[in-house]
Amino acid sequence: MGRAPVYNGINRAGLYSSKARGSFHPGPAVMRASNHLAVVCLFFGVALAAFLSGSLEQRIGNLFSFGFLPAISFYAGGHVLGQLLVFGVELCDLCFRYAVHLISGLLSWAGRRVSNLTEAPASSEASGIDN
Repeated sequence: MGRAPVYNGINRAGLYSSKARGSFHPGPAVMRASNHLAVVCLFFGVALAAFLSGSLEQRIGNLFSFGFLPAISFYAGGHVLGQLLVFGVELCDLCFRYAVHLISGLLSWAGRRVSNLTEAPASSEASGIDN
């Protein structure tokens, strides 16, 4: 009775970045960039609220106007755009694969048609010579 393998190995392709795997998806990069911009906006809003003079209402207004609202906009917009880019890349890959399959099918069909056309006269000439 045999033993089951104890160590199945690791799928190393999943451990590397998308560039090392050979497929580049811009969606995650856009999402990371939007997250960084959101954090910068939050820090900028907090700095304006802390260091500009004004009443409490003005400081809270500056925090919301220059901090929270742009941060939320960058975060949400980046995630929506990132998901759209991931979907777009997948859709383009699917369309490209379909186009390659379609073109290869058309080329094989055309090759059969050409070979049938070139073989047909040769067989009729051979049959005419035998009679």
